[in-house]
Amino acid sequence: MPNEKLLTHFTVLGPGGVGGLLAGLLARAGHDVTVVATEPTAERIAADGLRVDSAAFGDFTIEVAAEPELTRPTDVLIVAPKATALQDAVRRVAPEMVRGALVVPLLNGFEHMDVLRSAYPGAQVLAATIWVESTRVAPGHISQTSPFTTVELAAANADPDANAAADAGGAGPDERVDELAAHLRGIGFTTEVRDDEQLTLWQKVHFLMPTALVCSHAGAPIGVVRTDRRADLLGVMSEVGQVAARLGLTLDSDRVTAMADGIPPQTKPSMLRDREAGRAMEVDALGGAFLRAARRVGVDVPVTARIVADLERVDGGSAQQRP
Repeated sequence: MPNEKLLTHFTVLGPGGVGGLLAGLLARAGHDVTVVATEPTAERIAADGLRVDSAAFGDFTIEVAAEPELTRPTDVLIVAPKATALQDAVRRVAPEMVRGALVVPLLNGFEHMDVLRSAYPGAQVLAATIWVESTRVAPGHISQTSPFTTVELAAANADPDANAAADAGGAGPDERVDELAAHLRGIGFTTEVRDDEQLTLWQKVHFLMPTALVCSHAGAPIGVVRTDRRADLLGVMSEVGQVAARLGLTLDSDRVTAMADGIPPQTKPSMLRDREAGRAMEVDALGGAFLRAARRVGVDVPVTARIVADLERVDGGSAQQRP
């Protein structure tokens, strides 16, 4: 049936700034949504609902089912914890609960793709990026402030087991991805479906690496950094482009520079917000992963290496050391 819904249950793992926003918007639109979170956060959301204060979508509070472990199969798993909490988070969703499902990771970096494909071998793990400034003010309370709200999905390299599971149910993976994109557009996000997984992830890295690392290093929002630390900003951007080129990807530095110059000057990347709050930063998931990629392709990245080393010291040496 052409109009039959293929995706009827959404699960959001990690209802922070991104996950909480999407869970709230999906629930407000009438979708069946379950949030999976730590016990205290799940209890708070189950009791009080999700409160969203949003510049783009308005302010609202909505009831959402919440639990510390997923107890029913789902059609879509949106994975949105901090990268520092990913390993613990995936234990809250058993592989059998997402067999044949779409898994949509909205995390910084790119190494999480292998983690999730290993954890959920029967699911179709999409490459995905989200462009939004959204913060968890408190458990169950989300503040979204950016004028931009965009999701990109890349449906290439689908898992064969997941494809077979989808085909057995009468729907191919692309059809489900298109439906997911339609649902995201329906809640107000600009949504694009692409077919190049690596390019999708690295285009986000090209923007996020310089802005997140340099803003966090400077302890200042983008408006200060793009003036006072412009050499570092452009230096990291250039190094990302060099590594991507070795991987066979062409990135547009002029476009990314214009984006960095055009966003509101008070914008703070989530890594800077984490530093200001004394939380663990995603230095390894973003900067560390990039340095490992640079070593693999033989590209020297001195600007990024210096900034990452400084941030690792600030972060208490918490970055995971991996080959």
